Amino acid sequence: RSEVGNALRPQHHEEDVALTLEMGVNAVRLAHYPQATYFYDLMDKNGIIVWAEIPFVGPGGYNDKGFVDLPAFRANGKEQLKELIRQHYNHLSICVWGLFNELTELGDNPVEYIKELNVLAHQEDTTRPTTSASNQMGDLNFITDAIAWNRYDGWYGGTPADLGKWLDRMHKDHPEICIAISEYGAGASIYHQQDSLVKTVPTSWWHPENWQTYYHIENWKTISSRPYVWGSFV
Repeated sequence: RSEVGNALRPQHHEEDVALTLEMGVNAVRLAHYPQATYFYDLMDKNGIIVWAEIPFVGPGGYNDKGFVDLPAFRANGKEQLKELIRQHYNHLSICVWGLFNELTELGDNPVEYIKELNVLAHQEDTTRPTTSASNQMGDLNFITDAIAWNRYDGWYGGTPADLGKWLDRMHKDHPEICIAISEYGAGASIYHQQDSLVKTVPTSWWHPENWQTYYHIENWKTISSRPYVWGSFV
């Protein structure tokens, strides 16, 4: 929607929900920031479970840090979390409060601050669990009530079969934590088609649909066959 950018109108939210329902989705991660109240209303109306989160976002795969240990940074994050919970507490669709996405413990270590956010979330809302989306190991994964990982096995590296191996190993090593997949997926274009099934190079210009389809089918087989995975988000 190039004509509006991020300034979505009500009809755009309605279109998004219609597409979501057409796909058979029953849960949505509203990443990586609070959404319009109207969209939460639509989630309530249509019975779609929501993961709502604050914009505490790390560097992902880049060599940088997402946490800057300054009083103003800390205060701003806590204020955003309080506002998110207080403004949307009564939305029945919201199931979990998300505290971060892809943070790193390099540089300014965010572990103690995440603990503070977790305490604050439970002070503001004693009924809902907290969660976060991680992409690496570390102490930051053992703070929130549940944890999820952004995994792209078969896209940025490896094969789709690697997801199952990783999940089983993680569950064996840490049976005490609730695990989900907060992101997975592969890029594709409807204009890129080929007969042979060949793994796509993410940085290339050629992203055929058949690899994306294969990727999703194999990942979904892995996720749906493991009852200890509490959720998955494409």
